[in-house]
Amino acid sequence: MRYVSGAASRVEAGETAVTLTVPEDVGLRTARLGTRIVVDILAPRPAAAETPPESPTPTPTPTPSATTGPAEAPAPSPPPPRETAVSEPAPDRPTPLIPDKPAGATAAQVPAPETAPVAPVESRPLGDGVDKVVLRFDWQEPTAAAVFRRAGYVWAVFDRPAEQDVQALRAAGGNVVRAVEQLPNARATVVRMDIIGDVNPTVRRDGLAWVLELRQQPLAPETDIESNAQPNSPAGARLFLPVAEPGDAIPVADPEVDDTLVVVPVVPLGHGIATAYDYPQLRILPSAQGIVLEPRIDTLRVRPLRQGVELTAPGALLMTPVSARTRADAKAAGPAVLSRAIDIGRFRDRDLSTFSDGKQALQNAIVRSVGAQKEKARLDLARFYFAHGFAPESLGVLERAADERPELRNEPEFRAMSGANRYMLGRLNAARRDLTHDSLDGNDEGAFWRAAVQAAEGDVVGATGELKRTGSIIRRYPKALKVPLGSMVAEAAIEVGDIRQAGHFLDLLLVEAPDPRQQGRLDYVEGRLLELSGDFGGAVGKWEQAQVSRHRPSVAAASMARAELLLKLRQITQMEAIEELEKLRFVWRGNGFEFNLLKRLGQLYLDEGDYRAGLRSLKQAATHFRDNPETTDITQQMADTFEELYLEGGADEMPPVTAIALYDEFRELTPVGDKGNEMIRKLADRLVGVDLLDRAAALLED
Repeated sequence: MRYVSGAASRVEAGETAVTLTVPEDVGLRTARLGTRIVVDILAPRPAAAETPPESPTPTPTPTPSATTGPAEAPAPSPPPPRETAVSEPAPDRPTPLIPDKPAGATAAQVPAPETAPVAPVESRPLGDGVDKVVLRFDWQEPTAAAVFRRAGYVWAVFDRPAEQDVQALRAAGGNVVRAVEQLPNARATVVRMDIIGDVNPTVRRDGLAWVLELRQQPLAPETDIESNAQPNSPAGARLFLPVAEPGDAIPVADPEVDDTLVVVPVVPLGHGIATAYDYPQLRILPSAQGIVLEPRIDTLRVRPLRQGVELTAPGALLMTPVSARTRADAKAAGPAVLSRAIDIGRFRDRDLSTFSDGKQALQNAIVRSVGAQKEKARLDLARFYFAHGFAPESLGVLERAADERPELRNEPEFRAMSGANRYMLGRLNAARRDLTHDSLDGNDEGAFWRAAVQAAEGDVVGATGELKRTGSIIRRYPKALKVPLGSMVAEAAIEVGDIRQAGHFLDLLLVEAPDPRQQGRLDYVEGRLLELSGDFGGAVGKWEQAQVSRHRPSVAAASMARAELLLKLRQITQMEAIEELEKLRFVWRGNGFEFNLLKRLGQLYLDEGDYRAGLRSLKQAATHFRDNPETTDITQQMADTFEELYLEGGADEMPPVTAIALYDEFRELTPVGDKGNEMIRKLADRLVGVDLLDRAAALLED
């Protein structure tokens, strides 16, 4: 600012002109950042040498997007005049929508969607009011990625070849990214970036796009891909790195080290190598995404499989053999044994074909018993009902037993079974009261059911760690309990992006020969897993299978997920999505599904300009689900839309009769005070303009 001695602005012909008074020998650099124009005032250049300086060759300024930040333009030549005017775009000029892009186009080549994150970069280093730099790589098809750091450079490798706009990427990085180059590769896109040493990327996805957020942080993946040494596998000695749907193995030459890496990009988000692995014939490098191998032999074989990457060599990979004693010690230690509270061992293998006989036998035992034996017989009947998924019956028998002996309520099995039954009935508050009883502290089965309630209440992220630790508790549950609980654990893992955990539980459930209703639920969950893994076609296929199942909640959930994914992939229009979602209002009612459905329909209608249908949908969501924590946000959205229509001119494009009808239907959204008075006056003026004088007078009187 020391080079700016004055500033002024004026508005002429609908445009704003800002005049800055600066010395003649300063440099100027301009760029666009979202809706802002950025002007850098550069220090005067040093005195010229004896040889006259060459005029710099102007280079085209890449058009920055909302994601990539401002691009740097060269200092103008000849020097600017003393007073330089900078014009700002008129505020009423709309931002153009994103056009269709070719596969591999970066966000710097075309404007990014309005929903894309805005890069907070103004050519300043991190720490100068900037917490991250955002680089975006857009794709039209599912694409696997690998992101890692080596020899001072950050690499981004994608398993599809496409030309990248490296100048735009460099401009987006400000002073954090010192250089960007794309290395030639016929099979992949390989981008190498010279980035400040303590700045590393966090990887995320936005639709089909890969986004790198550069922060001052260590390089680390969200999910660690383990390296499993298998010296005695059927394929011989091998290393196996488990990860779903890896891409092709791509040789990548590193010009800095003068060697060749083998990079395996992967689709699952945040799956990389947390720590380096050193073996005699290869090294596995740390990564934020994907697998990076540094071969030490020319004959290393890298084979991507459906569930992971296999590393072998023609002779054999050299591994230290594990002694028999070490294997025996590991086997003896085994996995940790989880403590249980509910004893359903006797009824674990029963099925509904023997249900009536078993129930009658247990009821007869209660009739014949006296004293303490009667309580034991009742608990057996409660366990029997619980094992078959009859939660109301099990809960009723437990309460009858507690009426006889109230002290029973303080025992861990009573509390665990009572809380589990109430969870299955959807009575989450009562379930939490049972399961947080002191008698269940330190019990793994009690911890599992507590986490299940926590996830059902919406805190999936907080519950996932406990569900992962104690989830194997359901292995000994009968199918009636195992399938719904396993589906819940798999969904919780999907919510936090844990593909391995979700796949593990789905595999466990699919071998249980689920009935048609249970299969519908599993098809929906498997579709969500495939979507997370990047297999969008497979996800749509699974959801279409769930749509014809007999489990109505899964039919509704799968239909909504399918429509949302097809809309995101631009395979259907917004109106087609609205038609699909409208049908679901008759498929499943109540709970969070209907709330989310109404909320989504309202937003889609508003985006299409159908304000009446949009406000009606949002009003139904806010009215019927008053206790939902998002209801306040919906109410605010309705009020903002109403102000946009009647204060900011949105309703001016409507016929006057339509505008007044819409106002009458939602007049409760009229703000109080001056804003409300202005809104009514504007609407009355429109009515007067079309000779609806009586209606305008009535509006003003009201």
